[in-house]
Amino acid sequence: MWSLFLSLLLFTLAAKAATIAIIDTGFDLDHDFLQPKILKHETDEEGYHPDLIKEFQGWNFQDNSHLKEAVIKDPTLLQEILKFRNLRAKGHGQGLTFEEFEWFKKKSSEKAFMDKVKSFKKHSHGTFVAGIALREGENINIFPIRGLNIPSPVLMVEDNTPQGSTPLKSKTPDEKFKEEVHNSFMRVTQKFSKICRYLSLNKVNVVNASYGITFKNISTKFRESYKDITKNEIPEDQLKLTVDQYFADLYKAGSNTIKKYPNILFVFSAGNNSLDNDLYHHYPSRIKLPNTITVAAMNGDFLASFSNYGVHNVDIGAPGVGIPSIVPKVYSAHGNLIYSPSSGTSMAAPYISNIAAQIMNTNPKLHPEEVKAIILGTGDLKPTLQGKISSGSMVDNDKAIKAALLSSAMKINEAIVLANLDIIPIEDKIQIGVLPSTKMMDSIPKLIPQSEIDDDEEFETTKPESSSPKSPETKQPDNLVPPVLPAEVTQVPSSDPVPSSPKLEQSPPPSEERPASSSQSELLPPEAQPPESVPSLPQ
Repeated sequence: MWSLFLSLLLFTLAAKAATIAIIDTGFDLDHDFLQPKILKHETDEEGYHPDLIKEFQGWNFQDNSHLKEAVIKDPTLLQEILKFRNLRAKGHGQGLTFEEFEWFKKKSSEKAFMDKVKSFKKHSHGTFVAGIALREGENINIFPIRGLNIPSPVLMVEDNTPQGSTPLKSKTPDEKFKEEVHNSFMRVTQKFSKICRYLSLNKVNVVNASYGITFKNISTKFRESYKDITKNEIPEDQLKLTVDQYFADLYKAGSNTIKKYPNILFVFSAGNNSLDNDLYHHYPSRIKLPNTITVAAMNGDFLASFSNYGVHNVDIGAPGVGIPSIVPKVYSAHGNLIYSPSSGTSMAAPYISNIAAQIMNTNPKLHPEEVKAIILGTGDLKPTLQGKISSGSMVDNDKAIKAALLSSAMKINEAIVLANLDIIPIEDKIQIGVLPSTKMMDSIPKLIPQSEIDDDEEFETTKPESSSPKSPETKQPDNLVPPVLPAEVTQVPSSDPVPSSPKLEQSPPPSEERPASSSQSELLPPEAQPPESVPSLPQ
């Protein structure tokens, strides 16, 4: 009976294509997998609607340059970078062989090589995110928007002092510093406001924001700015007050902007600093409204050690360790598309954006707050997440789709309760459309169990004259598992600067060879599926 009812719903629900806006850089507009899903009239070269030219004059939202030029042009170096990424992923699963570990350790110590690894990642970040946002589900469009480092109009103060009059006194160093802080705030809020306005006019349903401004980032920049302007060190109590007020203003302005667009669901990455977002600032992920979701990264059934958390400010977990996604087309060899594993809350956020789009397509009548209620209400409760994130759960795709189907015939709360009872079978045909299985380059290790941290990108905050993407904060991978070394070999201590959570380290090891949800395994090409015989190791 239930199967018949649900099958009828599948055929009677209106076919609607939800659109996910991806605020990012390094987005390959020409990729064979992505290009058919990009709204054709929203690519960078086609400009804006005539009615919007005046409103958005000076704003270039779609300057993604099509990634025509590879930042890594040496094929041998590219192979080494891809090998490095895959070995770093392999190290989080069954671990590395001694030879692999020695090679990885050697390359990690080469600054020039690591700079190239970071350049490759920055050049590909938006493409990684987009591939995950389209990982499954039909009728989903993507809307790439260059939200980082948009060269916004420079804020100017006109000098209206009449000739012959006494000019105003020059600003003191402290006044100049306060003005710099204010201008940074204005640049960030102006960008976000313009982006949201632009997306709303283009009927976007979901906004994926895999970026963040961090407490550490702003504290460092303001400390340096104060010294540059005043030639003195800023007192720590003054720095803390300045940073706290700066973020308080950002949260308030961001909340006011998002409230104007209740028909858009905003999905934020929680950040990759292993910090409690309830205690440490992170923008925009700490904006809490009915139509916002903040996402932590999961490593199997466990919170990834790099992921931020927060029982008040982080909503749900999603797969975020060793997630295979597509690499920009400019790096393809012989026309074959390439995959590479990435990790971070940047990868967990589009996972949620994808399921949100599927829910909206399943029942187009749902509002963003109802979509959020379904995602959080049908999550898989995890003991290790209790007291860590508000829902205490990891997203469950199947239950979320069940609830979306049932919500067409009953109240949201009733649909969520019934979906959680596991008494209604949902056939596999609901999971329509998966990331196509494409072989990786032959020289790359085939097994890709887990992880590399692809850090959240950051808004430009202090240097408006530069429109080039900024390098994200440097992070190390999620507790790379070294090989078991012979007794006579001294093991090299971890150089990971990210603090680990004592509670996590005392927990049982994550089952990294098992998919973290019902659909994560579909992301892996057949030859990349981890063998069941591989034992799990601690993070």
